[in-house]
Amino acid sequence: MNLKERAIEFVKQVETAYFVDRDMDFVIAALDPNIMWIGPGFGARYQSYDKLVSMLKQEKELQRFPYEIVCEEAAAVPLSDVLCQVYMTMQIQDKEFEAGTQQMKLHSSAVLEEMAEGFRIKSFHVSLIEHPERTHANIMGTFQNESKDLLKQVIDEKNRELEATNEDLKRLTANLPGGIFRCQYDDDLTLLQMSDGFLTMIGYTRKEIEQELHNSFKKLIDPRDYKKTLDDVASQMAKGPAKTLEYRIIRKDGSIIWVLDKGMLIRKDHEIPCFHCILVDITEGKLAQEELRLALEKHQIITNQTNDIIFEWNVAEDHFTFSSNWEKKFGYPPMNENNTERITARSHLHPEDGVKIKESLKRIREGHPYEVHDVRIRDSHDKYIWCQARMTTQFDEQGKAISAVGVLIDIDRMKKQSEKLKQKAEQDSLTKLLNKEASQDFIEEVIHQSEDQHAVMIIDIDDFKKVNDTMGHLFGDAFLSEAAVNLKQLFRGSDVVGRIGGDEFIALICNIHSASDAEKKAKEIIHAVHCLSADDAMPFEVSCSIGIALYPDCGTSFHELYHRADLALYKAKNEGKNRYVICDKASLFDTGTLPNVFHKTAISNRIDSDEAEQRSIMENLIEHTFKILYQSIDLESAIQNILKIVGEYFDVSRAYIFENTEDDLYCSNTFEWCNAQIEPEKQNLQHVSYTSDLGGKYLDNFNEDDIFYCRNIDDLPKQQYDILAPQGIRSMLQCAIRDNGQFKGYVGFDECRKNRFWTKEQINALTFIAGMLSIFLIKDRMKHRLEQSAAGLRTILDNQNSWIYVVEPDTLKMLYINQKTRDLVPGVQLGDTCHKAFFNRDTQCEKCPLKGLVNGKCNHTLEVYNSYLNKWSLADASLILWDGKSALLLTCHDISGFHLQENKDR
Repeated sequence: MNLKERAIEFVKQVETAYFVDRDMDFVIAALDPNIMWIGPGFGARYQSYDKLVSMLKQEKELQRFPYEIVCEEAAAVPLSDVLCQVYMTMQIQDKEFEAGTQQMKLHSSAVLEEMAEGFRIKSFHVSLIEHPERTHANIMGTFQNESKDLLKQVIDEKNRELEATNEDLKRLTANLPGGIFRCQYDDDLTLLQMSDGFLTMIGYTRKEIEQELHNSFKKLIDPRDYKKTLDDVASQMAKGPAKTLEYRIIRKDGSIIWVLDKGMLIRKDHEIPCFHCILVDITEGKLAQEELRLALEKHQIITNQTNDIIFEWNVAEDHFTFSSNWEKKFGYPPMNENNTERITARSHLHPEDGVKIKESLKRIREGHPYEVHDVRIRDSHDKYIWCQARMTTQFDEQGKAISAVGVLIDIDRMKKQSEKLKQKAEQDSLTKLLNKEASQDFIEEVIHQSEDQHAVMIIDIDDFKKVNDTMGHLFGDAFLSEAAVNLKQLFRGSDVVGRIGGDEFIALICNIHSASDAEKKAKEIIHAVHCLSADDAMPFEVSCSIGIALYPDCGTSFHELYHRADLALYKAKNEGKNRYVICDKASLFDTGTLPNVFHKTAISNRIDSDEAEQRSIMENLIEHTFKILYQSIDLESAIQNILKIVGEYFDVSRAYIFENTEDDLYCSNTFEWCNAQIEPEKQNLQHVSYTSDLGGKYLDNFNEDDIFYCRNIDDLPKQQYDILAPQGIRSMLQCAIRDNGQFKGYVGFDECRKNRFWTKEQINALTFIAGMLSIFLIKDRMKHRLEQSAAGLRTILDNQNSWIYVVEPDTLKMLYINQKTRDLVPGVQLGDTCHKAFFNRDTQCEKCPLKGLVNGKCNHTLEVYNSYLNKWSLADASLILWDGKSALLLTCHDISGFHLQENKDR
């Protein structure tokens, strides 16, 4: 029923209650406290609510006979949305009399107000129609005046309420973040109403909008977004009257801001549909989102461009997450769960390395901040690849280890080069046996780790000079090589055999039972050497003499054993050669100071030539350089130390490193060592342009071996000479630094005192050292870039005023969670599903923004209400690459405040 029908029905109920049922309580309950009542008869008016109630109660006490309503007619006129005037004409008859007698005709009029609990009578007028010329005029006149007063009173009251409501709305809209406007859904989106906040946001006044924009909201929208915005509006209007958009607006000053537009399309009969909208400035969030996207993309690019594998270990869950480079490197997906248990059982680690890693993970659990190990990992072809695993521990507020972030660096090539270098450094180049330094190292290692009995032998070919003089040096070298092969075959793999120079060899027989074991071996050696001369049909026999010292009877250090074996050898020579002598402790014990006949930095003059000495020292220098780099914790200090060692050894004026900028257009002097009396130039050589400072063709100076050798800088182009001459440089040697074939700088050595001639051996040594410096420096720089990128990314994500997380497309397990999300849901963990963590659901949410990413769509936004957390959010889902794999980025903005306000407005 409409208002008129409801009002007529109510008046009939009141009249029935009064005339027929005599239910005065019902009539009293229907009265408004300010009612005006006019009854039949001249001037019968009751303006007091209390008087009227009193009169009705008196009638109730009189218990008069009820009336019967014979007939009635009614009409109604609405005065407002809640007020209605009802006219009634009725004919009533007293039930004491017969039908048709004592009937009265009444005319009544009432003004009703509809309230939540029902209608209330504001005024009621009744008159007898038997005296129309007197009663009607009197009643109608009074009724019209009273109706006017009543209507005026109601209108005034409603106006006051509307004014108060308008003031409240003005204050509310003034404090809303953003602006409010109403516009027509026409071609120009004609503006009809605008809040002050809206004007502040766009920078126009109302007059300027009218004069300059002709009230067109369309002219405010960035042309780049207009078509897409209209398409989005049409798409959303097809689903319902609400719209949520993001687009750019051009302010009056020409600046561009991003806005979030939430609106509702209102349609009225015979009017153009209008949008009622709220605009929120989201420029800061959009810029942050773009910065985040670029940071994520940059991080992913860096990760993709390096061959290193980034990983994270969740300590509590024993769960590893690896970057996609793992599968690219090893040819199979990594294991993720229960790693500590599986690492020594079914892992791809070398069995010897699995134990080390398991212990390392245990130390991380216990709070160790950093771990580094070299490990071997099997690839899909069952080939082991050497990698260096570096792990840094992350702690919670209580100092408990929660995760470890690390990197796996492929050091296989470097390790094998190191092995070759070590082998080269340890081997005698002619015989391929251990050289003197390596022999000493291995012998010392054995006697320090074992308390068993051992024997040290020094073996010397008798009169070998006669072989060289008679047969020639080439024959002599071949004879020594063959002798070395035979010697090697006589000893076990656990024994040590080496050449200590010229025609002398050294051997350690490990774990002998008695001196007779050493004697037996000595006889075999003498026989083998004798057989060599017989086989070669030499004109004379070749023999050997052997001196033997037993551990621990003849000494407990290498120097003691070597010295006493040397004395025994001397005795064997004096007794006629071609024999062996075992050190007799009683007769050979020397209480004097033992001569330092054998150490790493000096070679016995009686055995080796100056050339061999120089080669050995250079090999030691290379080996020492590698050890410094490989074992360093502070790489920059290590590099500085190496430049000093190399510079002093080769007696150069200056040793240095130049590194390129990211764009390879400039280089800077990052490391420098200067010899005595040489001025440093590092501070003067920053941001040097390859084009403007060095002439643009500096890289052409490097040959196919990446070496730039200049004996005299006078031969260089003028622009290069002009930058080198002020540094006092006369000649120089530079070696290129390359990363994946790209020139990234150089290692250099300057000579400021003369035009120096660099020997091939010096160039080879410096080139090799420069190559090692390059490998370690490039790896270190890449590590720092990754750390900075990761730190910057985490800072950006954690400082966003949004809930941000990344999930796997198939499992919806979370790969990343920012700090604001962790603050909202403290117990959330990587690997949790988003629907379980945030909605306490076991399956994907029905209204999930991820479901909108279909048909090639890479971004989808919708509003989501989380009843579990009691939050409204504007959730934006995007397709991204994460660790080289497809993933989903969700950015949720808190809009609970907007919905709270909408509920209040309703």
